[in-house]
Amino acid sequence: MTAAAAQAAAPRGYVQIPRSLLYSSGHSALAVWAWSMYETLMPHGLGGGRVPTVARRRFVAERAGTSTTALDDARRELLAPAAGGPYLSRSAPRGSKRSVKHACLRLPRETGEAFAPVPSWTLDLVWAGRRRPAGRISPDAWRLYAACVDRACRDGKPKAFDATVGRLGAALRASAATGRRRLTELEAAGLVEVTERPGGWLSIHAILDVDQSAEIAETYAREGRRRIQPRQDPSQITAFAPGKNRQEALAGSGTPQESPTRETPVEEAPEVPAKGEQTRRYARARTTTEAGKPKTPHKGRPAPKRRRVPRAAVELYQTLPAELTRHVPEHGSRRVLSAIAAEMAHRSSAELTDRIARNWEHWRYRISASEPVRDPVAVAIRLTRRGIDCPDVRCEDGHHLDLEAPCKACAQLTAERIPGPVEEPAGERPGAARILRRAPATRLGGDDVPHQDRPGRVDVPTATAPKPQVDVARYGALARALLKARTNTEREAILARHGHADARSA
Repeated sequence: MTAAAAQAAAPRGYVQIPRSLLYSSGHSALAVWAWSMYETLMPHGLGGGRVPTVARRRFVAERAGTSTTALDDARRELLAPAAGGPYLSRSAPRGSKRSVKHACLRLPRETGEAFAPVPSWTLDLVWAGRRRPAGRISPDAWRLYAACVDRACRDGKPKAFDATVGRLGAALRASAATGRRRLTELEAAGLVEVTERPGGWLSIHAILDVDQSAEIAETYAREGRRRIQPRQDPSQITAFAPGKNRQEALAGSGTPQESPTRETPVEEAPEVPAKGEQTRRYARARTTTEAGKPKTPHKGRPAPKRRRVPRAAVELYQTLPAELTRHVPEHGSRRVLSAIAAEMAHRSSAELTDRIARNWEHWRYRISASEPVRDPVAVAIRLTRRGIDCPDVRCEDGHHLDLEAPCKACAQLTAERIPGPVEEPAGERPGAARILRRAPATRLGGDDVPHQDRPGRVDVPTATAPKPQVDVARYGALARALLKARTNTEREAILARHGHADARSA
């Protein structure tokens, strides 16, 4: 029977189930359902209140899809004396042979006891027999639904609440696995809407309307349970230590290094444990663990300190091109944020924003649909770092930011790497013409002794033609102009102007 058919067949309204009966350990789920069914069948008296009802046990048993024997056992539990008295009474009218009147006792409206307002149309969804039809639930699942309604309506207005499968099972003195199975039945029937959150917590919303229940049942059959993924916060640099995913640290400050391809082997599915093996395994684990002993980290492996990046670094990360950051994974964003935080030690946010925009003008033409970037993390780090190897941290592409002039350190490095020609007299080698030989360059921070003056080394003069000297400052300006150009027409115009300048200088 579907939810719509249950609404048409069952009486409207709510059943006020006492909490003492709902959570009683001496009454089964079928007994709780039988009490609720008799309560809905009791008519209203002329003088007020409710009067006993006449209902044959076969009729009530057929509504639950069970036998009369099972129903008799449930009624015995209700007729048995309890701490506050029995929950059901029966009496035979004078002159009747087979009809018996039943009256529900300890009604919350009379005793003032707390109760759970369960919709009456859910009573026809219960099936206590074998071969349960589709859309029906067991009495134990219906009892769990009543407990969920009680929990959701504690403050009057129904609202969602948080719980775990362990707590749901413990509420009715059952295990976590039993609570999980009963909750699955309720989701399939559309009686609850569950949203799974990280950490094993569930956000449960009890459904009280039959139309909404039918929609939720269709959605669950089509999409399954809703799940909320963990929040991805790029400002948390060292939250976890994920494995490498085809990305490695850059070898230097130059061009990003492409990581080699690593194929992850396909893991075989684990074997399904036998029935009861998982429970025995948990029991053995609990017996071997010392009770009350706190778990301390290993002395040789101290827990890493959690570092946080400044808010300005997160804002600069958001200024990176979207077509690049959408391919950066979560653990890769931590590396990019670390690089931005390191650059902010000697750069302001405005200067780094200008650098990112300037470097992106070069990379945007190299990224296309046919040739995507294989290592987006390396490209993002390259956009934030300086592009030359200069010892002056205030140097930006050969220009000193504080002095507003060309960088002297870059000029010195250029002179050492590309020295001027040195004439060598032809008299040192008879019969040889005068040739040009380049002076050996010294290494930065190394020994300043020239190579020809070191002991044990003999320079042999060569007759090859010397390499022409390159004007680094001039061609550096040309390279920067070409990088800023956006179209091929602008590039051709820049090259044409440079060619005319070379002709005039010649």
